[in-house]
Formats: sequence, structure tokens, C-alpha cells
Amino acid sequence: MLRQAKASLIEQGDKAQKKRTWHLRSRLAEVIRDRALLPMWFVTVLGPVPPAHKTQEWIDLATEILAYRITYQITDQVVALDLAPDGDVPRRTQWYRELTAGLRRW
Repeated sequence: MLRQAKASLIEQGDKAQKKRTWHLRSRLAEVIRDRALLPMWFVTVLGPVPPAHKTQEWIDLATEILAYRITYQITDQVVALDLAPDGDVPRRTQWYRELTAGLRRW
């Protein structure tokens, strides 16, 4: 029974994450389409618009950065990811490393 409950919670979490990602991606597409002013932290690390090549990769990374900022309540207006998390939070540390590596391509 405990195993089923845990599996159900994981499934609910996965669905919520997919829904959040879809919402963020849709909102980002609207903002870009409308040529709205993006925050300084966003423009600093990704630029004001997606590049003509690798557009999908750019949008994927931008969406993940938005999700990271929301998840960890990052409000810094200049720095996209804030300081590196300490090693005591392995999941956050891994996500931070992946995003940092992704940003190096842009």
C-alpha cells in the first residue's frame, strides 16, 4: 500500500511538473511574440530573442531556468540562477549544474 501511495505521489508530481513546464513555455512564447520587455537577468544570459538556429534548445533552456527560479524563489533582477547551492541539496545542485552548463552554450 505504501509503495502504491508513493508511486501515485510521484506520478502526480510528474504531471504537475509537465503542466508547469507547458504553462511557462506558452507564456514565454507569448512574451516573445508580443516583443515584451524581458527581465535584465533573462536578457543577460539568453539575449532578448531566440536565435534563428537552435531555437527549440533556447526555449527549452529558458523554460527550465524560469522553472528553477520559481521553484527556489529566486528574485534577483540581475543574476539568473543566484548563488550555487551547497552540496546538502543534491537535486537542486544537479539542476543548477545542468542549467549552468546549458547557459555556457549561449
